[in-house]
Amino acid sequence: MLILSTLIVVTAAVAVGGLLLLYRRFNRQQAARLPDGEVALRQARSVPARVFVEKTLMAGPRANGINHARADLSLSPARLVVATHHGRILELTPARAGSARVTGPRRLVVEGERLRKDGPMQIRVELILDDAQAWADACAATLGSEQALSVTG
Repeated sequence: MLILSTLIVVTAAVAVGGLLLLYRRFNRQQAARLPDGEVALRQARSVPARVFVEKTLMAGPRANGINHARADLSLSPARLVVATHHGRILELTPARAGSARVTGPRRLVVEGERLRKDGPMQIRVELILDDAQAWADACAATLGSEQALSVTG
């Protein structure tokens, strides 16, 4: 009887974990979608990321710490969208441009502001991409974002 109840508890825990992963993936992919009619120039799915925020977001990343997540990126001629399982955390447009730069091999850093009721908040997302330099160049060309190259190694 003990073995059966242990098996049921483990199966339930695995099922809940799987459903949580599916929910996070769905939320990330929905948040990274571009508005209808916008053509995606570049997209990246399930990229390892570290998110740094200035102020804690309700049901989102916490301030004063490293928030590890998977991110989806979508770049169109009008915007760059960075989304995690917390939803759309950063959106850069030509009017609200930030910076996209390469800080090392396969390291892309995207920084920008997110407007809140209590004022703008700085967000920094560090991503690991195979083609980080191409992403930084594309952001600079389409959005006019600041770009700084300081590759080490």
